[in-house]
Amino acid sequence: MKIRIEEYDNWLGHELEKALRPTKNKAGKLSDDARRALDEARSFFEELSRKADGNLSTKKDPISYRAARVVGRVARDANSSIEKIQIPQEVSWDSYKVLRDNLSNTARSLRESKNITQREIHGLYLLDMLSFSGIVERIAKVGEKVSQFLEGDGENLQRAKTLTGVVETIHQTRLELDEKKKESIELERTREALSSAVKDLTSKMEKITSNESLKQVLEIEKELRKESREFRTDTLTHLRRPLRKLRDLSQRGEFALRSEEREALGEYIQSPYRSFLSRSSGPYLTPILTNLKSALDSGKMGFSHRKTTRVVVQLDQLTMTEHLAEKQSKGRNLLGQRQRLLHDPACKNLYLDRKTTLKKIEEGKKDEIQAAERLHLAEEKIKALNKHFEELLVLAESKTKEYLSRDVQIERPRPSR
Repeated sequence: MKIRIEEYDNWLGHELEKALRPTKNKAGKLSDDARRALDEARSFFEELSRKADGNLSTKKDPISYRAARVVGRVARDANSSIEKIQIPQEVSWDSYKVLRDNLSNTARSLRESKNITQREIHGLYLLDMLSFSGIVERIAKVGEKVSQFLEGDGENLQRAKTLTGVVETIHQTRLELDEKKKESIELERTREALSSAVKDLTSKMEKITSNESLKQVLEIEKELRKESREFRTDTLTHLRRPLRKLRDLSQRGEFALRSEEREALGEYIQSPYRSFLSRSSGPYLTPILTNLKSALDSGKMGFSHRKTTRVVVQLDQLTMTEHLAEKQSKGRNLLGQRQRLLHDPACKNLYLDRKTTLKKIEEGKKDEIQAAERLHLAEEKIKALNKHFEELLVLAESKTKEYLSRDVQIERPRPSR
């Protein structure tokens, strides 16, 4: 039999109601038996308590007085434990298990209490103790009936609980699946919007950089970055550590440098190429290198002979050739060309606009990547939930066949985004 998933819950409830009708009737009879046994016990212990209290005022001998006091206390305690037992308002396996446990525990406790009481009252209240035993046995018997019910017909209640639990889990999983699908759709829209925005910004960037003056500025900056890399890696190769060492010696007063040279040396260590092209610190590079050679010759640098030789050779190449002057002249010419081009307000505005647009593109791509990652996680979660949902439907079909002997096929919802 095929059944739509939306109809399965109501259909199952109707089928379970029919299947459980005999079981619920038996459970109702057990509840009546338990109620009668407890009412009888309550009446007995209330009467026994009144009888013992009456004897306290009439019995004068110590043995009878003590027996009355003990019986009265036991009757009140027994009645209190009886009052704690609740008859189930609904028929379920768990509620009747609680009833079974309460009846069994109460019967065991009352039996122990009766045995202790008999030893303390020295043969008095003999008929009452016989009735006490009868009350305990009736409670215990009802507890055994409930236990047999749970092991027999009561299993149907446990099966119904299993089936309804599967149905509830199906509903919860479907709700979570719907939420994840909605989230996936929103994330896809967000990603597409971000992607579109990045494309628009990229088009704007292409339009901005089509300006000839701006193109020249960008080419000059590219050449300056190349010159900067070469200056750090080729011109100052082997010299960065010696320059830091020279600064440390000067700061400790172990090697004399003019204050301007010491300040320029710090700038070269932090920003080599920018300091080299600077009008303020640029002229001090040759004196700094000359002082470095003097410090090496003095032995204060503490370098190995091999290291010292390599550094001195490079210093000679730099201080005795036009290499530094040519590099400096080329870099300053490039900076001058850049400044002249950016002096034009239109070119400068395009340059600043390009900088702002580049930042927006970078941020947009970052946001797009994050949205794509969240979308991927959502899609993976949807796959896992779909798999779990299918497993639950298969479980519901198999349990329906096993418990109700009904062969059903739950129609799956149409796949959607």
